[in-house]
Amino acid sequence: MQSDNLGSLFLITPLVTVMLSGCGASQPPIGALGAMPQSSARATHADRSKSWMLPEAKDESLIYATGGCGGVCVAKYSNGDVVGSISLSYPFGADCSDNSGNVFVTNNAQVLEYAHGGTTPIASLDLPGENAAACGVDAKSGNLAVTFAGRVAIFANATGTPAVYNAGIGAMYCGYDDRGNLFVSGVLSEESAFAELAYKGSAFVTLAVSGNAGGPGQVQWDGKYITVENQNRPAVTISRLSVSGSTASVVSTTRIKGAEFAASTWIIENRIVVPYSSRGEYKNKIGLWRYPKSSKVVVKYGSLGQPKGTSFLGVTLSAH
Repeated sequence: MQSDNLGSLFLITPLVTVMLSGCGASQPPIGALGAMPQSSARATHADRSKSWMLPEAKDESLIYATGGCGGVCVAKYSNGDVVGSISLSYPFGADCSDNSGNVFVTNNAQVLEYAHGGTTPIASLDLPGENAAACGVDAKSGNLAVTFAGRVAIFANATGTPAVYNAGIGAMYCGYDDRGNLFVSGVLSEESAFAELAYKGSAFVTLAVSGNAGGPGQVQWDGKYITVENQNRPAVTISRLSVSGSTASVVSTTRIKGAEFAASTWIIENRIVVPYSSRGEYKNKIGLWRYPKSSKVVVKYGSLGQPKGTSFLGVTLSAH
């Protein structure tokens, strides 16, 4: 394993963003916050778990990698040692985290919330549908957005009954910028598309993209720009976008050198954690790259002990 002075990296930039949109009119919310007549969506809370995966995990920043270990692999950010796992019935989506280190894991028709290092969910959020794909937390309001079956559910303060929106683009990924604006990425007319729900807005607005941003893939806030991930060949890239009105312009692009395919990444100040494949479509490795400077991998966490046929779906970092 390589090292690259990780001690300075444990302060995590509040990151809650995902993607934007490109064409057509947006649509109003299907449900209102606090009222969901088409579903019995709810949140079930439990006492904060005192159980830890391994004792040494308590004082570590942790990487949560979905798609491995029967659901989620949990590893130390400092060296990649696996300290525990979370078993899921439907480990087919990505995860996200908030500024307190709580981790939200999508599980088909649910989103499960875990305290940092905890083994038992502290909350269970029900979606009004299946196929949960990705999530993002608003650092400003504490709201949780979840994409599922092409739609977007928003749980106020990550609890209660969600409002459900149709972004008009078959939403795949979602997340927030530092002002509480929500962005989603998807596909429209076989092209990557992006849409924005402004803070306290009532409907998504499509965004035209100036420049080649790639996608659809993970979108995040890097402390200054919305970032859009292109997950496939010919190059895995992270594009930095400046959003003005209904246009998102590509400012610069970071290339994740040595990665042929990637899953949902996580930006940590001047580093980015990437589930990737160096050859073939199975994204069975995890590594750390410099950001925003293009570079080769600087830390190799490897496969976290998982078999070759594993394909990680996404990573998030629970900071301590």
